[in-house]
Amino acid sequence: MDRHYQPYLDICLKYRYITLSAAIALLLVVGAYGFSGHMGMIMMPEVAADEIEAGVRLPVGTTPDQAAKVAHNISESTQRMFEEHNLYEVAEGIKTNVRGQNFIDVEIVMLPPDQRDITAAEVIALWRDNIGDIEGVDQITFEAERGPGGARQDISVDLSHSDIEVLERASKAFVERMQTFANTRDVTDNYNKGKMQYNFKLLPQGRNLGLTSDEVGRQVRNGFFGALAMRQLRGMNEIEIRVKLPIEERKDIKNLEKFLIQTPDGIEVPLMDVVAIEEEEAFSSINRRDGRRVVNVGMDVEPANAVSRVITSVQNETLPQLRADFPGITWSFEGSQADMRESTNTLKTGFAIGMLLIYALLALAFSSYIQPIIVMAAIPFGIVGAVIGHILLGYDLSLVSLMGVIALSGVVVNDSLIMIDYANKERLAGNSIYESIHEAGLRRFRPIILTTMTTFGGLAPIILETSSQAMYLIPMAISLGFGIVFATAIILVIVPCLYLVLEDIRLLIEKGRTVRTVDVSED
Repeated sequence: MDRHYQPYLDICLKYRYITLSAAIALLLVVGAYGFSGHMGMIMMPEVAADEIEAGVRLPVGTTPDQAAKVAHNISESTQRMFEEHNLYEVAEGIKTNVRGQNFIDVEIVMLPPDQRDITAAEVIALWRDNIGDIEGVDQITFEAERGPGGARQDISVDLSHSDIEVLERASKAFVERMQTFANTRDVTDNYNKGKMQYNFKLLPQGRNLGLTSDEVGRQVRNGFFGALAMRQLRGMNEIEIRVKLPIEERKDIKNLEKFLIQTPDGIEVPLMDVVAIEEEEAFSSINRRDGRRVVNVGMDVEPANAVSRVITSVQNETLPQLRADFPGITWSFEGSQADMRESTNTLKTGFAIGMLLIYALLALAFSSYIQPIIVMAAIPFGIVGAVIGHILLGYDLSLVSLMGVIALSGVVVNDSLIMIDYANKERLAGNSIYESIHEAGLRRFRPIILTTMTTFGGLAPIILETSSQAMYLIPMAISLGFGIVFATAIILVIVPCLYLVLEDIRLLIEKGRTVRTVDVSED
């Protein structure tokens, strides 16, 4: 304190405006870097994945035999990858599931992170190259289970338009443009027309015979799906007995030309004489948001901290160009980005309320509206320390980091609070403002340093923890630990300087002069 801190404090107080300018410059540079696209912001910290999944979406109408063949081909290529790259040392095995008729997922079960020397991202890159393009497959996506929110794609955009055909073309164009980005992976959309269907329109001839659309549809359905004849109990099970056309006639759609419809009078007439048949594609699903038809386009981003840069580019360039090409198109960011937006707004509101409460309590304690500002000046520098801590340890900023920043804001004021309180007591004892704040810095140096060391020491085990269970706590501990360390180094210098600068301003307003430093040797 005597050999190093006191001479340094004297110099900083003498050149207090230069000191404050340097501190503000550091605050602006680090803060701008932390909240720019260079560092990025993610939803939740990434943890090592235990399972990696390749999801394959097949066209609607794929037969079970075709789905089984695709699943077999993917499993074989995955096994070849295991043998060529000796992945049995880092993974337990492969699981293949055929879900329904149009979705297949193949999973690689990884060993625990401490038992392997390869990451999930490296396995996915290797897997993507080995599988390649598969004939008869609509989409292939790769994802790793990364904890809460990990199964959701990084960016999800809902496109909407009143004309479904324009919406279809716009979504295809948007997918193609997003695939050209270097950081995007597995760009997919949920637009799927489904398979072909026949629409029956009842002709006037049929209505003249007493037929209705419901009656025609019921008879066609009974012929191909079966009419319920009876229900029979066998033990505890109920068996339905249905009567329908022979399987040979149900397999060939041309047999519709021979299908007979019975009129209410009991007369049988050919189906083609009473209806007109139109062939068109049917939608397997219709997606709406707030009553509007939407097509969702989702994608992953690698690395994860590039999400903010990709979103900025999409908002400023890709989507405006899409609207120029397809007038009337609208969009909204949903999924993970909607959750991020909602959570961030909630944290901002809570942070603002917390700052107002801290200011009110300090104003009551000091009976001043100015001195609470001096105490709270440590908060921005604590945030700078949190950003620097994430950079040094290689972590991305996340919502958990922001929670740690909010908690940090209530902690860092303690050090500056005891310094200002001591200076006020010295002034009441009759000392000058320079002597008061100078003495406060020296007398409170030891308790401030000890408080910081004990706080950081208590957080160090969490910061240095390597287990996956602690991954969601580490960013918060980094914000608290490094934030309070950096804020303490700044508080010991900036708070005394700011204390004198505000007094300079007050005297300048009142008397047109500044606080003069008293030279002890002249006394």
